[in-house]
Amino acid sequence: MTTKKKFLKCLTPVGTAAYAWIARPDEGHEFSDGKYKTTLVMDANDATVEAGIAKLQAAVVEAAIAEWGKEPKVYRSPIKNGDDIADEKEGKEDLRGKYVLTAKSKFQPGMVDAKRQELPTDVFVNSGDIIRLSGVLIPYTAGGMKGIAIQLRNVQLLEQRASTGGGDEFDDVAGYDAPLTASVDANSAPSAETYDDNEDF
Repeated sequence: MTTKKKFLKCLTPVGTAAYAWIARPDEGHEFSDGKYKTTLVMDANDATVEAGIAKLQAAVVEAAIAEWGKEPKVYRSPIKNGDDIADEKEGKEDLRGKYVLTAKSKFQPGMVDAKRQELPTDVFVNSGDIIRLSGVLIPYTAGGMKGIAIQLRNVQLLEQRASTGGGDEFDDVAGYDAPLTASVDANSAPSAETYDDNEDF
């Protein structure tokens, strides 16, 4: 009888959503991977964030040791230093002084408000909103490189800062009519997945 592997749960500090694909999966674009996901950008100078990142990093080390017997000398962490990203990639200067991580799932995550109540069906999490994430830490090996990824489970919306549409101040005029879009059905609970460590920033 095989024993089902248990994955370590994790909770992120509060940050700003970027490249958010929460209401529907990332599909139809050149680098789409068909997953629900978001990148979380956190202020490294915030003491609460710093404490949360330290706790999350300790959990990453624990997950690595549980998977490989000891912490590998070299492996990919889901927590990225924004300064390093800015040094390596053009157009990423806004990430200096930040921590960055991406969480993904092939299943739609749960979405709750600050009081842990499920979000209404007409409220969505968008890039620019203030959120935090929960998930599980998934060890993987890809291309000979070990790593730990965050599988997204739930999103807590703390503050809506992104434009949410509306436009009640306008009058109806002749012009472009937006096509109707199909609603997205929620999926079953997440399970372990295969990760290729594609970045979204």
